[in-house]
Amino acid sequence: MNPGLWRVFTLMLLLANLGLLFWVVLWPRGGSAPAERVVPPLDPALPHLELVAEITDRERAEAGGELCFSIGPLPSRETQERAEERLRPFASSFRSRQTIADSELGWTVYLPASSRAEAVSLTRELVDRGEEDFFVITSGALENMVSVGLFENIQNARSRQARMQRLGFEAQLEVRRESVAQFWVDYRIGAEDRSPWRFIVRASPGAQHREIPCWDE
Repeated sequence: MNPGLWRVFTLMLLLANLGLLFWVVLWPRGGSAPAERVVPPLDPALPHLELVAEITDRERAEAGGELCFSIGPLPSRETQERAEERLRPFASSFRSRQTIADSELGWTVYLPASSRAEAVSLTRELVDRGEEDFFVITSGALENMVSVGLFENIQNARSRQARMQRLGFEAQLEVRRESVAQFWVDYRIGAEDRSPWRFIVRASPGAQHREIPCWDE
């Protein structure tokens, strides 16, 4: 066979195969579309999800539409009484509380001593070294210790401690604590009502206003 004719025949055969391939792959098929997948319904006996807002509304309805809040800590009983007077036109009931909390007053730098006589001896050594700011503690957990400084700032306290140690004393650092009474006002109010709690909180630095569970009356 003529080589030219053979090349033409081969090319035509290749084109025919490509055409058949495109027809098989791209030609649309007949028949019905696939059925849409149907999700089966959930078992009604299973627990269902409830929004937080729905639960809150139901709980408020069961509680008679009232909410309870707490304001504190307040610094004194007088402040507590003034808060009650300000809230009285808005609240349906009150509950006054008092708690005790430890408050840090600062730091004490002191020289340890095992007896009053040793404390007096330490004061003489301080005088010999030109120190004048000291006193013997006469009561409490540090009784008979020699205080060489009371500080509100920890850095100043550490600086004083370092100075005493450079002079040869075994200076120690102790946090000064005091038991402080704190006062609280709990009140009950309608869910749709508002109270002037912001004025009370602003007048008492450190006080907070927060929602609490209502108490039984």
